Amino acid sequence: MALWSLFKDLHAGSTTWGIKVRIVRLYKLSHSKNASDNEGSMELVLHDESLDRIHCSMDMDIFKKFQEHLVEGGLCCITHLLVKDNDWKGKSTTNKHRLCLNRDSKVLEFKCSNFPSRMHELKEFHELSIPKKDEWSYQLIDVIGRVTSYQQPTKMPSLKTSRMDFKMVDTSGNSLDCSLWDEYIDMLLPKLEHNINNTCIVLFRFGRVCEMKFQNTHHITHLIVNGDDDVFNQFRTRMETEDGGGLNKLMFSEEDHDMYVEFSQKSARVQTLSCLKGMKQVSNYWVEATILDIDTKTDYWYLACKTCDKKVYVEGSRMKCWTCREQTFTDTYRYKVHIVVQDPTGYATLLLWNRECAAIIGKSAGEMRDLNADGSKMGNKMVEKGLIHKKLLFEVKNNPYNNNQVQKDYFIVTRVVLNEDTMEIYRLNQVTDEESTAIVPTEKNYKRCELLEVSSKEADEKGKGLYIEDAEHDIDEQGVEDAGKVLVVHDDELSTKKSETMSESVAKEPIYQKRASETTTDATYMLKKKRITKEKN
Repeated sequence: MALWSLFKDLHAGSTTWGIKVRIVRLYKLSHSKNASDNEGSMELVLHDESLDRIHCSMDMDIFKKFQEHLVEGGLCCITHLLVKDNDWKGKSTTNKHRLCLNRDSKVLEFKCSNFPSRMHELKEFHELSIPKKDEWSYQLIDVIGRVTSYQQPTKMPSLKTSRMDFKMVDTSGNSLDCSLWDEYIDMLLPKLEHNINNTCIVLFRFGRVCEMKFQNTHHITHLIVNGDDDVFNQFRTRMETEDGGGLNKLMFSEEDHDMYVEFSQKSARVQTLSCLKGMKQVSNYWVEATILDIDTKTDYWYLACKTCDKKVYVEGSRMKCWTCREQTFTDTYRYKVHIVVQDPTGYATLLLWNRECAAIIGKSAGEMRDLNADGSKMGNKMVEKGLIHKKLLFEVKNNPYNNNQVQKDYFIVTRVVLNEDTMEIYRLNQVTDEESTAIVPTEKNYKRCELLEVSSKEADEKGKGLYIEDAEHDIDEQGVEDAGKVLVVHDDELSTKKSETMSESVAKEPIYQKRASETTTDATYMLKKKRITKEKN
C-alpha cells in the first residue's frame, strides 16, 4: 500500500489510510436547535490531487486538537481515518464513501505549490434538474449568477422561521428562482441593499434544488457576494460579452419599486425634523437627513432570539428569551443603533434596527462583532465609518409615546432609501411641492411689498407665471417684528398675491429663490426655501 492514497482507492477494509488534501469547505453541524459550542460536529469537504471530492466528519473535541491545521482553502495530511458509506441525505460530494476522524487520527499541515485547487464545481442553470419525489437523497450544487430582483424577508410564525426570495440570471440569460432561510438572509440581504445601485453577483455554494426553488441547506451552504477571484472575473467577462453590457443593469427590489411609484405620484407623506418634534399624530413620514453622530453609550448590537428576534438574556450558562418564555441557544446578533441626524430645520435622534442598519453598512452585526474579537474595537469603528456623514432618506414612525405612555426622545426608522433613482425622484418632486415652499420678494424683483392680513380666498387668486432670478435676501427688521402675519406681494405689471404664514425663525434666515416653471399659471407659485420651518403647534 502506498503511503499516500487517492480517494478512488479507499475502502472500508483498513484504518491506516493516509491522504493529502485541500479543504474545500469547513463548517460546524449542530444536531439540535439549542446546542452549545461543544456539541455537534465539524464537517469538511476535501479534494485530492486528482480533484476528486469526499466528505469528512469529526467530533468537536477532536477538531479542537487539530484546529490550527484545518483552514478552509488550506492543505493538510490526514492519517489513521475510518472509511464509511456515504449514506447522508444531503450529499456534498458524489463519492460513495465518506471519512471519519477518531482519537487515533492525526492531522498535519503541509505546503506544496504544485497541489491543484478547485474550490467550486459550478453548474449552469439549464443543467439543474428537479429531484424525483421518490428520491430520498439530494445532491448539493454550486451556482453563480447576477441578482436581478429580490423580496423582503417573510416571517413564517407557524414554522418559527423566515424566508427571502430572490432571482438570479446566468450569462446565457437563464433565470433561477432562489430562497434563503433564517441566518442566511443576514448573509445576503445587507449586501444586496448596500449595492442596490450596482451589479450584485452571488456565488451560491452547496445549495439544494427543490421542487420550486434553489435554496440553502443549513450549516453547509456558503454565500459569496461580488468576489474578486477568478470565478467572479470570468463571470463578469462572459456577462459583458454575451449579455451586451448586462452588468450595468440596476437591481430593484419590489419595495424599491413601490417607493419609486409613491414618490413619483407624490403620495408620500414628507416632513422636516423640526415639524416632527411637535406633532402628536401617530403616523409614518419621510425625512431626508444627514447622519452626524452615533450614540456610543450603548452597544451597537444585541444577542437575538432566533424565533422572535427579541433580546436574549444570559443567565449563567443559560440563555432565555422572555418573549418566547423559553430557554434557547443563539449566536445571532442584530443591530440596534441610535443615530443623531440633521436636516436644514434642526436635529433629531433616530433608532436604526437591524435591517436598515445592515443595508446602510453592507455587513451584518455578527460580522462586525467578530472584528472586535481581538479587543481592537475594529467592528465599532467600521459601524461608525459606515454610518456617519451619510445623507439618506428615512421613513420614520412618529409615535410620541411608548407602551407606558412615557414620551420618547427618538423616532424609529421603518425604512431607508438607498436607491439613487428613488432619491432623485423624491428630490425632484420636493422642488415642485407647494406645501413646503414660501415666497420672499426682493427690491430687485418687485417694486412694492408689504405684510397684510388677507383671507385664504384672496391668497389663492390666480395670475400669470413668475420668473425670478436666483437671489439671497434677508428680511428686514419689520419682517421679523411682523412674523406670523400674511406676506402679500404686489407687482405693478402682474398684480399678484401670495400668502404664507411665517415663523420668526424663517424671517431671520436667508432664503434662496428658484425659477418658476414656464408652464406655471398660478400666481401663488411658491419658491423653494432653503429652510422649511412652520409655525409652532
